[in-house]
Amino acid sequence: MSLTKEQKADLYERLIQLKEDVKGSKMKEESMLVESNEISNGVGNHIADHGSIYLDRMTEQTLDQVDDQLEGEIDAALKRMEDGTYGICEKTGKDIPYERLKAVPYTRYSIDAKKNEETNQDPNEFDRSFSEQMRELTNRETMDQLHSDTYERLEEEQDVDVDEEK
Repeated sequence: MSLTKEQKADLYERLIQLKEDVKGSKMKEESMLVESNEISNGVGNHIADHGSIYLDRMTEQTLDQVDDQLEGEIDAALKRMEDGTYGICEKTGKDIPYERLKAVPYTRYSIDAKKNEETNQDPNEFDRSFSEQMRELTNRETMDQLHSDTYERLEEEQDVDVDEEK
């Protein structure tokens, strides 16, 4: 059972709205980044402030990555609409029910195909994928090097404390 013209039009509108929502979300995140940069440029910030800023940046990077991935999925769905392959499962070649497309308009797979994919997935794959994503998201200058600004400040403070004790 293929989609009717009305269903396709409804799903197209949903995809366009979802894409606009993602872009609006990105603009909010960019303004938050500007605000956190203004705070981080302040003189005499406490080291805990830097930790908070780092956590905010990590969160922003993660959200940006999710938004970029979602936007890519939406664009791919719009392309499939142009090609005439929208609503057809990429794994089984069967029609994806309208109800599924209405819930997840950018989906590529039917529920059965997605369940099979998740069932056959290596349980350790999630852990490896998560660890890999976290490594990519970390600020290598701060996390991988002992000569970052934060470490240098800590060493200076420790040297001062040792000198004062003598």
